[in-house]
Parts: sequence; structure tokens; C-alpha cells
Amino acid sequence: MSRVLDELVSAPGARHAVLLSADGLQTATSKGVDRDMADHVAAMASGMQSLSRNGVEFVASGGSPWEQMMVGYKDGFLFIITAAEGAFLAASAGCGVDVAAFSYQMATTAKRLGPELAVTPCHPQAERA
Repeated sequence: MSRVLDELVSAPGARHAVLLSADGLQTATSKGVDRDMADHVAAMASGMQSLSRNGVEFVASGGSPWEQMMVGYKDGFLFIITAAEGAFLAASAGCGVDVAAFSYQMATTAKRLGPELAVTPCHPQAERA
């Protein structure tokens, strides 16, 4: 899996990639991402995607599955997308990245990684009433 993430970050402007479970545990990283960074990014990305799910009613009444998010910073971008059931892909890129092309490449990478990456959460979320 790390080899596939290395291919993703070889794109122009790309920096790092981390594959994580919805529970916030890193499962694979691209080169240049040490364990501490991977753990930090996995926990942060898990929380961010969880929070962003709460915006669904603003986007589509009746709900819609969460797919991706992007956060812009002065010096770059953070992308988080669904990779498989219970798994997410987080990546960073510099401000010169082609956002549309990189988002597409992330989606293609997630498809390459496949549904076998599906992760059962350690702490299943309670059903909504």
C-alpha cells in the first residue's frame, strides 16, 4: 500500500499521504511520513471527516453520503477522501497543485487500493435515532 501512496505523492505539488481507519489509526504512509506525523494526521483527519459529516443537511436535505473534503492553507492543501468502508485517505499538497487533477488522482488511488481495505471500527458508532 505504501508503494501506491508513494505514486500518489509523486504528482506535481503533492507532499504526503496517509491511509487511516475511521477510528483514527494510520495503516499506511508515503515516504517521508514518520510514525509521529502519521499518527497525528490520522487522528486529525478522522476527527475532521467526522465533523464535516454534520454539514450534510446544509448540502442535501434527507442526507447524502460523505465523500471528501479539502482545506486550504496559505502554503497548501489538505485533502481527505473515503478510501473504503471505514478507511480514509489523507494527502497534502503545495499551493501550486492542480486541485482538480490531484483530487481525481486521489480517487483513482483509493479505487486501486480497493475494498479489501475496509476496516471495521473498534468502537462502532451508535445508530442515529
